Amino acid sequence: MKRYFFNPRVARTFSLFALCLFIVSCGTSQEKVYKPAPPSPKYPAKLSWAHHLTEIGSDRFARLLPAMTANAILVADIDGAITAYEPKMGNKIWQKQFDTKFSAGPNVYGNIALLGNKDAEVYAIDVTAGKLIWKQGVSSEILVPPQLGNEMVVVQTNDGKVFGLRADTGKKVWVYERSVPVLSLRGNSIPSIIDNDRVVVGFASGKLVSLSLKDGKLLWETTVALAKGRTELERLIDIDGPVMHQDGIIYVSAYRGRIAAVDAASGGILWTREMSSHLGAVIDKDLLYITDAEGLIWALNRENGATLWTNKQLVDRANTRPAVQGDKLVIGDVTGELYWLAKSDGRLLGHLDHDRVSKYSGATFVGDELDGEEPDKDPTSVIYQAKVIDQQILVTYQNGILASVAAP
Repeated sequence: MKRYFFNPRVARTFSLFALCLFIVSCGTSQEKVYKPAPPSPKYPAKLSWAHHLTEIGSDRFARLLPAMTANAILVADIDGAITAYEPKMGNKIWQKQFDTKFSAGPNVYGNIALLGNKDAEVYAIDVTAGKLIWKQGVSSEILVPPQLGNEMVVVQTNDGKVFGLRADTGKKVWVYERSVPVLSLRGNSIPSIIDNDRVVVGFASGKLVSLSLKDGKLLWETTVALAKGRTELERLIDIDGPVMHQDGIIYVSAYRGRIAAVDAASGGILWTREMSSHLGAVIDKDLLYITDAEGLIWALNRENGATLWTNKQLVDRANTRPAVQGDKLVIGDVTGELYWLAKSDGRLLGHLDHDRVSKYSGATFVGDELDGEEPDKDPTSVIYQAKVIDQQILVTYQNGILASVAAP
């Protein structure tokens, strides 16, 4: 089940009674029933280390992804802690506590780590010791990691604004704003900085825009998805996955919309396919890999969007974008299973049980609820795309486990 964001600024155009009925119907406390896991062998994966860091997963709307520095793995949590771990064995190098609620990041660029918080603030932190370099307020909570290019930090906020900040001081240079629909998915897409002079941003309205990195001037805009239907719920569309860019082409997907290839210079649509996905696509050589809203895994030709293969074994279970590891794909599901698929034909090669990871980490926390609410997914769910660093795979679980997996 997806979570939705109601925009009070335009609430007059929407029936509050209908919205309440929708929320009540989504909030029933019936036990979740998942489709049985497909049969597959145990994959020959070795757990290098696993830590139970409860607060990295307990806010399911935050995007607190592990990041790699020159010699450490950096992790932030919703209670304001930033911790650096030695990659091979997972030993703690340093930890710093800040009086804040982090909600996005870190993104690491050289010696600087960029994060956002729930209180509409951007943090720039020195990765060698966790020292605060600067902090800057913006207009609304931040649910995607800030980006950096050509000495400019770009951050998208949850009220439809995009800010350009000076990378050395955090000073505001420009702001670009779009109206926010009455109803949208909770979260934002991750902008993409292109050629160090432009940034491409997706919005909940289904619009994709290119802005000048220097002054925020609109260079072009295009429509990836069109709202259809009579009610606000039926008309819900959203670009919520990351904007991907390679070889002058942008690849972007929209929930209840389509996946599109867009010319980065002009904004012209090169091809589209009807497909609903809030997770976004992954680029790999001549192919795109994408998990759609139903949990189907697709391999598409980058030039025209044609299907190479489709894996239907993880319907109603697949929960993350595919991560590319050599000639394989790594995908997480709603119950904490991790799967390996062959890139060539989508064959399911094997899995790693969440129970094995949980026991290895020494975690005793399971919990039926998070933040006082019934969770969208099982508390053991894999919540982000796995991060592949050489032969090391970093996996984040909703019950707060960060695991490093080595797989052939």
